[in-house]
Amino acid sequence: MSANYDNASWFYERLSKLVFGNAQVNAQEYFLKLIPTGSSILIIGGGTGQILESIAKLYPSELHITYVEISANMMALSRKRNTAENDVVYITQDIGSLSLTQKFDVIITAFLFDNFSTQELHKIFPRIHQCLKPEGLWLNTDFQLTGPIWQKAMLKTMYYFFRVLNAVKVTQLPDTTKTFINYRYELLGQKPFYRNFITANAYKKSRT
Repeated sequence: MSANYDNASWFYERLSKLVFGNAQVNAQEYFLKLIPTGSSILIIGGGTGQILESIAKLYPSELHITYVEISANMMALSRKRNTAENDVVYITQDIGSLSLTQKFDVIITAFLFDNFSTQELHKIFPRIHQCLKPEGLWLNTDFQLTGPIWQKAMLKTMYYFFRVLNAVKVTQLPDTTKTFINYRYELLGQKPFYRNFITANAYKKSRT
C-alpha cells in the first residue's frame, strides 16, 4: 500500500535541499519541542532518518522510539543516524500490514499521507490512530495546496517524477486535515513553510 522510495534513497536528501532548501527539515523540527520527556514515540515513514538526529539534539536520552519505514534502502541510511542514548527499534515494513499492540505517547508522520489516495488514507489513518494514547500528541508535516497555481504545478511535477521512479502511484493530495477533524483531534499549533506549500501541524488526540 505504502510508497517505496528505494530508487530515490541515494539522492532524496540532496534533491529536497535543492528544491526546498531547509524547509522540509525545519517543518519537521518545528513542534518537536512539544514532546514530553521520556515519551514513547512512533515514527512512520521516516525516510532517511534525519528526524532521529533532530530529536536526539533536543532529547539525547530517555526516549523510546519505534521507527517504521518500508524502504530497505532508506532504513539503511536511518540506522546510521546519531540517536544519542535514545532507545530505537527499527521496523522495515509497510504500515498498512504492520500490527502494533503498543500505545504511544507521540506519533510523528512527515510527508507520509501525500503518498496515499483518499481511499487508502481512510484505511491507514485508523490503524495509526489506534496506536496513539488518549490525549497523545500527533505531529504531522506535509504539503498543502492553498490556491496559487505554482503549488499545483510543483505538486504535479513531483508526483510525475516519483511515479517514474516507481515510488508513488497517486496523483493528488488526500484531505488529511478533514480526516484529523473527523477523528476529533484538537489542533494545538500550525506553522506554514515554503510560501504555505508545506505545513507543520501539532494535534492532540481526544480523551475518548
